[in-house]
Amino acid sequence: MTEPVAAGQIQETQISRYRSTRGLDYDSVPWKLWEKSKKLFWDPADLDFTQDATDWQAMPDDERLLVALSARGFMVGEEAVTLDIVPLLRCMSDLGRLEDTMYLSMFAMEEAKHTDMFRRWFDAVGLDPSSLDDIVRARQAALGQGDRPGLFDGALTRVMRRLDTDRSPRAILDATLIYNQLVEGVAAIAGYRRWELTFRRLGKLPGLQAGIKLTQRDERRHIAYGTYLGRQIIAANPELWEWVEQRWARLTAGFGGGYGAAEPELRDRRAALGFDDEYEQGLIRRRLEALAVARTMNIAEVNASAVETFEPEELQHVV
Repeated sequence: MTEPVAAGQIQETQISRYRSTRGLDYDSVPWKLWEKSKKLFWDPADLDFTQDATDWQAMPDDERLLVALSARGFMVGEEAVTLDIVPLLRCMSDLGRLEDTMYLSMFAMEEAKHTDMFRRWFDAVGLDPSSLDDIVRARQAALGQGDRPGLFDGALTRVMRRLDTDRSPRAILDATLIYNQLVEGVAAIAGYRRWELTFRRLGKLPGLQAGIKLTQRDERRHIAYGTYLGRQIIAANPELWEWVEQRWARLTAGFGGGYGAAEPELRDRRAALGFDDEYEQGLIRRRLEALAVARTMNIAEVNASAVETFEPEELQHVV
């Protein structure tokens, strides 16, 4: 039988655990992001989809299918990252990184909020997104993906949940590479660009457009945090850079036409579905460049950098 712990020992353990008694780092990047998240909070329930419901009834089938598939893809992605951010939050908590943990609690809530927003939109226009499942599978085949597992069906979950047992610098770096740099910094930004072109062409669905703009604004902070965390690890462990380059090449092999889109027919099918391979390749290069600067930085320089230096230029226009 385990011996009871004296009351004094419990008190001492608790006191030594809590960082806030010794102060918070108000100049740290996570704290600044935490402050921004509080200031820029929004609630999906406040969005008005009344006009969207009216627009939806008047839209031709091809326009509705285009919007519905994009909204479904984003909603599923937001749900996936809502579930898979939790191990990173636990990891930062266990490492005693209080400001990171505080911001990541807001980060997780924002991902859940984005899922909420898309689902409310589907409900408002009266469309069951599960009715699109067969079309999604056919579209994946058209993009050359076939039966191979998607990013949200395997790699993201595996890498993120590994943090529950592996808190090494490389494991944390791997998590931010796939979550912040690839999912958010490449896939999502490319998706926002497609949304922008779609809304410009349609001139409809003001509620969904407003919700996506607010979602973009949150993503700006998410990518900033991931870049900060990645730079911290690279600055402290420069020997990992060769592995970063190799890992990034493997992770991005399926993006920007990397499914074998050298075949003209496949390139044409991707273009017809709104994918811009050249733009995605540019995003891939820029996300790696954003991390590469840390090879010549120390931890103090990374920590002292302004939040804006971690944000992708593609989202700089978002208020």
